[in-house]
Amino acid sequence: MLPVFKAGTEEAEGALTAIEARSAAASDQAFRVADEMIAGVRSRGDAFVAEQIARFDGVTLDPSTIAIEPAISRIDSTLAEAIELAIERVEAFHRQQLPESYTWRDGGSTVTHRVSPLRRVGIYAPGGRAVYVSTLIMCAVPARIAGVRELVVATPPAAAVRPELLYTCARLGIQTVYRSGGAAGIAALALGTATLPRVDKIVGPGNSYVTAAKARLVGSVGIDMTAGPTELVVIADQSADPDLVAADLAAQAEHGSDSAVICITTSHDVAERIAAACLQWDVLVERAAGIAPAQVVLVAASIDEALDIARRVAPEHLAIHALDPASIADRAEDCGAIYCGPFSPPASGDYVVGSNHVLPTSGSARFFSPLGVYDFVKRTNVIQLDAETLASIGPMAETIAHFEGLPNHARSIAARSLVREPALTEEVR
Repeated sequence: MLPVFKAGTEEAEGALTAIEARSAAASDQAFRVADEMIAGVRSRGDAFVAEQIARFDGVTLDPSTIAIEPAISRIDSTLAEAIELAIERVEAFHRQQLPESYTWRDGGSTVTHRVSPLRRVGIYAPGGRAVYVSTLIMCAVPARIAGVRELVVATPPAAAVRPELLYTCARLGIQTVYRSGGAAGIAALALGTATLPRVDKIVGPGNSYVTAAKARLVGSVGIDMTAGPTELVVIADQSADPDLVAADLAAQAEHGSDSAVICITTSHDVAERIAAACLQWDVLVERAAGIAPAQVVLVAASIDEALDIARRVAPEHLAIHALDPASIADRAEDCGAIYCGPFSPPASGDYVVGSNHVLPTSGSARFFSPLGVYDFVKRTNVIQLDAETLASIGPMAETIAHFEGLPNHARSIAARSLVREPALTEEVR
């Protein structure tokens, strides 16, 4: 049975502190492995990756065959229909996120903010216990909307040969599948190998080793976010159905033993009934017996206190089981996705709702956002001034440059006052 603590007590504080600290527990080991993988890929490329595939996956691949083109595959028609629905809804929701270029003009100055798509993006698709075609959809659809020209996928070799993954890759226009998971796959995407040109950005969640490799390689490649173990906070009032709350908690706990699932309710009676309802879910019973600090029910004095606790956790998912969930959602801050009411299970957002399931974790919802179209574009500012405008604003720039101790900046601006603005010739036009 999940433990029930009153918010503000020593027990509750201990549980929250453990949840805040859990993502860092394996960081040292994860970074050591990531560093080993990055160094190996940097020095030996595909040959090193092939050795890691044999070491961790028990699969022997010739280095030249790690990267493959996804073949067209036949899959169960019901699953194909579900994949089509997911793609349709994710595309419809994300299309409105496409940012636009704009130009600002002031006299003889023109400053353009130019938005353009990334050229080549790598998608990491986890494949340890399952084949996550949903992750492919969540990553590839917004990338396509943004106009990304090339998409490649890195995934463990067992997942890479599954017809369901290959079908989804072909449906989404993914050109290459690199049959390597973990930190080695991330390093190959970021650094490039003989068979895999490097990408401009890597997106998609993974385990702690994947996250550590992405963090280490920032600067060599762009990343979406540093994702950690999943988490769900449920806010429940006296109207909540304990069985539905328990179902949501169990669904999120299913992601792994390091999942954090917390229910915060304003009713001690509801808290006890939710804890009892959790007994019907084996995954919650097992977690409560082993790592209770990440699975807990807290009793808060009010919805405001519940929101304060949720804000402290900054969860990946926030579910609201209450009489007026929309008004509570309006006040909620620092969470990746908010699910309002009994008919909005967080699990549905993983597949067909239309929103993105690549979400910030480990408290990073304070500064990261859900994956979206905006993650697949870059922005460039284009500046053009005429002589009259520079003569007008240049002296102010010179003043700031002198103040900051950069006299050559000032001289570079002042030098233009001695130069006439060139006239365009017919040849230039």
